[in-house]
Amino acid sequence: MTAVQATSANFDFGRVVSNTFRVVGANLRELSIIALLLAGLPAALMGWGQAALGGALDGTGDAPNLGVGAPLFGLGVFTLMIGSVLLQAATIRVAVATLNGDKPSAFRELSRSYGVILPIIGLAIVMSFGIGLGMLLLFVPGIILAVMWIVATPVYVMERPGVFGALGRSRNLTRGHRWPIFGLSVVYFVAYFVVSAVFGGILVALAMIAGDFNGMSITSTIANALLGAVSGVVTSAGISAIYYELRMIKEGVGSAQLAAVFD
Repeated sequence: MTAVQATSANFDFGRVVSNTFRVVGANLRELSIIALLLAGLPAALMGWGQAALGGALDGTGDAPNLGVGAPLFGLGVFTLMIGSVLLQAATIRVAVATLNGDKPSAFRELSRSYGVILPIIGLAIVMSFGIGLGMLLLFVPGIILAVMWIVATPVYVMERPGVFGALGRSRNLTRGHRWPIFGLSVVYFVAYFVVSAVFGGILVALAMIAGDFNGMSITSTIANALLGAVSGVVTSAGISAIYYELRMIKEGVGSAQLAAVFD
């Protein structure tokens, strides 16, 4: 891959946000379907399992139903882990193709993503362990590692350098731009928190008006599943946009060269 001159020395906050929603908007229908199947449905299974364990699904408030709740919750956890990996990989591929000016099929990119399930799970485990340990060490080291490794997943999907190679590559790409990346991450987190709080508040208000608190448990489960699906797509698209931005400003690599990995 031949590098060209970088177009900018600065991390463009606005361009990353614009590219994120460009990817989501251009592929909204297919990404929504995939996200609901891979993230929304597993999250709903987990929620229903938790409700059954708490005796809430049948509206009686009786003792936990282990026979129903435990299998549902376990199935939800397992499918959410696999589904999240596939959603990330497919969204990254779709993002690259979209930024290249193509019209990708999210379904086709999903079918090409099965081979990265185990490596990305391994990558997630290593990252979680490192960030978790950093959080225990006065919190700040965990934040630093989270920002440093933020593009490790798209690095792996696009470049296949291996798990530890992806971490090192992400560290190099983010060097010199970690403050704006951190700021962008905070903005996304706050936006998600506000949307979740507003959505949750509306549900609680509707339940109070209707006087149906048992129904609220099921409605809340469905709402959380939908929020999880949306956040999964937006987060993956956002991280892909950050990866694209870093490759462009640090190495002068445009979207056409990034897409060449699929040729």
